Amino acid sequence: MFRILKIIAANVAGGPATVALPGSVPAPAFFRGAVTLNPAKCIACGMCSYVCVSSAITGSEMKNAYEWDYEPGRCTFCARCVERCPGHALSMAQEAARSYEHPGELSVEHLVQFKACPHCGDPVRPASEEFLGRAFDHIKDETRELVRLCERCRRRQLQRNLFAGVLGDDKGKTR
Repeated sequence: MFRILKIIAANVAGGPATVALPGSVPAPAFFRGAVTLNPAKCIACGMCSYVCVSSAITGSEMKNAYEWDYEPGRCTFCARCVERCPGHALSMAQEAARSYEHPGELSVEHLVQFKACPHCGDPVRPASEEFLGRAFDHIKDETRELVRLCERCRRRQLQRNLFAGVLGDDKGKTR
């Protein structure tokens, strides 16, 4: 017993014996680090928070924006959010996340601002060209214009188009 105490005392008095490696070790291929968001590509769909099994990513919709929150301390680095993001706004860093002492210390927040409707100024949820291409096989310019409108103005425009189409079809017909 006395001998083990001498060994422990010698180790404690000697200080650290770990030798730091020169430079940093490169990350292996396909390494998954912390998730990062590119707000310019985000379409505020919430798919990332839906597929996140550890609830590391949360999203909340506000009137004029979408708030995206990420807590690396909860993340399992599974990359499901990156794989499922329809706007390709998410990526994973090539380096490991920093260590932390307190929960929430590394949390990241982004605010994805919604653009204003050109007709009324109400907020419009963003839609990327790739997302539109996936949603529609052949997208027309009319559809692109409708996507830039808020929900209320979009309905009004569709009603106008429908009404104009009905009147246009009846012009040559007699009853």
